[in-house]
Amino acid sequence: MLILPLDRKPTRENFPYVTAALVLANLLVFLLLQGGDRHIEEAAADRYIDSGVLELEWVWFNEWAEFTYGLDVDPEEVDEWLPPAGEAHWGDRLRLMVIDSEPAFHDALEDGLIIDPDSDQLDQWRQARSVLEADREQSFTRRYLLRFDEIAPGGLLMHMFMHGGIGHLVGNMLFLVLLGLLLEPALGGVRYLALYLAAGLGAAGASLAINWGMATGSLGASGAIAGLMGAFAVVYGLRKVRFFYWAFVYFDYVRAPALILLPLWLGWELLAWMIYEGSNIAYEAHAGGIVSGALLGMLAVWAGQVRRDVLDAPEGEDVREDRRAIAAAEEALADLEPAKAKRLLRPLLSRHGDEVRLWSLYFTACRLRPDDQELDVIANRILRLPGETGEQRELIIETFRRYRQTRNDRPKIPLRRAVVLAGRLARWGDVDGASFLIDLMSRSRRSIPGLPEAVGALAERLELMGDQRAERYRELGRSLAH
Repeated sequence: MLILPLDRKPTRENFPYVTAALVLANLLVFLLLQGGDRHIEEAAADRYIDSGVLELEWVWFNEWAEFTYGLDVDPEEVDEWLPPAGEAHWGDRLRLMVIDSEPAFHDALEDGLIIDPDSDQLDQWRQARSVLEADREQSFTRRYLLRFDEIAPGGLLMHMFMHGGIGHLVGNMLFLVLLGLLLEPALGGVRYLALYLAAGLGAAGASLAINWGMATGSLGASGAIAGLMGAFAVVYGLRKVRFFYWAFVYFDYVRAPALILLPLWLGWELLAWMIYEGSNIAYEAHAGGIVSGALLGMLAVWAGQVRRDVLDAPEGEDVREDRRAIAAAEEALADLEPAKAKRLLRPLLSRHGDEVRLWSLYFTACRLRPDDQELDVIANRILRLPGETGEQRELIIETFRRYRQTRNDRPKIPLRRAVVLAGRLARWGDVDGASFLIDLMSRSRRSIPGLPEAVGALAERLELMGDQRAERYRELGRSLAH
């Protein structure tokens, strides 16, 4: 699941300078400080391979694998695809990666489960391994990795600025920029930077607590960025923001309260952590970062350290463009140009599908031509709105009234939707619309599920209004129930 807030564009007034500095710092660390690590790792592996110990280690690894279940890679399959051990450095590098992916193998060696722990061969292996690890420690990444078996101040800070590859870096920087555009102007540069670092430490703390003692580690800015996600959701609260979502094959733009994103983001990270056990993605760090950022965001709001003028500012160029498009659509309707109006309104509806005014304008454009093929589709789409607000309920009632007029009291509404609509209209006080639908459906010779309940809702509404038709619909409801 991917959710990206895309609510504002950078301008001179809101340009996120600290975010830009953080992006630059991540790039420089990756390109300059981590840039030579691959050469160091390859040279260390080649020196180890040249010692001849890897060939012995691979034989032991095969013996251990015969009695071990659940391995990610079968060494026999590796041997089928690679040249024999000792014949090609590139193949032996891959073998070394396979061995290093199973730390339990080294524990078994040391415990004497494979060969005699006092043998000369094992001493030779220990010495070569010691040299390998010393060579690898010359790598900047390994020196400042967040290790799960120690607490090193350098690793706690520096791991937030390191990445495992170009894809890892680009993905993190994309989220950092989008969140920085929204959060940095609201908090101010200094508080925003403090939040980034503190949330990164919170994410690191979650990783250390869960993985403590493991002979591995983690790196990346995603924990700190997850903190920005949590803080953004809390700081913006119930203010509606525009975001892009992608779940499986579904994707769209939606405008919704920012706070809704907090349980979605956190829930996804926790679910992924439970499902993808053993993944190289630090979901637990992401969850820890989100929680840390949310708590820090709550503290900033409580302490009055949030710029409300930024949060409540209109909206920026995107909204101004939308307003111009709406005005142009209204002008097109006044000039009896429905095709132009609909062309202007379609992208707005794709981004703001809960805006009553847009649906009303689009339906008006369809009504200008009674033969418009979209008229029935749009009318039914409006009638399916949840009706959670007074504006939506008014739109549904008015749309149904106008739709009936346009279709000469022959609206094309699926039977199930008509039953639901009749009950809703009755409860909302539109007894004329409800009675029209109920009278129409009651003529059917077949039983219609839900119709007696809709009739009962209409009878109750009429009774509250003191309308004499209440008794007739009570009787109709009883007859339908039987």
